[in-house]
Amino acid sequence: MTHRKQAVVLIHGLFGSLNDPKILAEFDQVEVHAPDLIGYGALSQQETAGIDLLAQAEHVAKYILDAGIEQAHIVGHSVGGAIAVLVADRFPELVSSLISVEGNLTIKDAFWSAELAAMPIEKVEEIVACYRHAPSDWFASAGVPITEWTSRLATSWLSNQPATTIKAQAKAVVEATKPSTYLQTLSRLIDSGLAVSLIAGTRSPDAWDVPDWLTRTCTMRINIADTGHLMMAESPARFSCAVQACVAYNKP
Repeated sequence: MTHRKQAVVLIHGLFGSLNDPKILAEFDQVEVHAPDLIGYGALSQQETAGIDLLAQAEHVAKYILDAGIEQAHIVGHSVGGAIAVLVADRFPELVSSLISVEGNLTIKDAFWSAELAAMPIEKVEEIVACYRHAPSDWFASAGVPITEWTSRLATSWLSNQPATTIKAQAKAVVEATKPSTYLQTLSRLIDSGLAVSLIAGTRSPDAWDVPDWLTRTCTMRINIADTGHLMMAESPARFSCAVQACVAYNKP
C-alpha cells in the first residue's frame, strides 16, 4: 500500500455523493477523496436499519486507513459535517483538520432530517419519487442554476440511495445532534488544538445555527459568494477554492 501524508476527504450529505468528476477536478492543489457512506452509491444495498452516525464515522476512518492516508483534512457537508465531528473525536490520529460546510451543528440545522425521520417509510418513498420525477426542479428549489451538468448531477444524487437510507440517515443525524454533548464534543476538539474551519454560501449563514462561541473560536470562516447550501453544485470552482484555502491555512 502506498502511504500519502495528507489528503482531503469529502463526506457527503443526506442525498447524493461528492464523487463527481467535475467537482473533484477542481481540487488541483490537493489529493481528494469522496467515499460513499454506508447505504449510498456502491454501498446502497447495505443494511441501514438502526445505523447511527458513529457507524458512518467508523466507516470513514476505515476508508482513510485502507487508502493509505496518514492524516486527512475532513470536509463534511450538511449531515456529513456531523459525521466529520465524530471522525475527528473518535479517530484524532487520522485527522489533520476539520472543515464543516454548513454541517449540522444542532437539531435546528437538522429540521428536514427531523421531519423525514418522523415519517413512515411510505411517505419518504413518495417524497423521493416526486424529486426523482423532476430532479431539475429539486435542484432549482435550492437555488442551483439548471444546466446540462447540474441536471445530470441532480439525477445522479437522487438515484444514489434508496428511501430507506434517507430515513435511516435522517434519524441518525437527529439522534446525534439533539444532545448538548454534541456541541461539547466540537468545543473539546477546538480546545485540543484541532483546526476547525467553517464554510457557507452567502445565502445561508442566517439559517445556519452556528453558536457565537464557534464563530469566535473557529480557525477560519469563509462565505462563498452568490451560493447557498448546495454551493458545490452552484460553483464547483469556488467550493474547491474555499476548501483548499482552509487546507493551506491549516497545513502543519
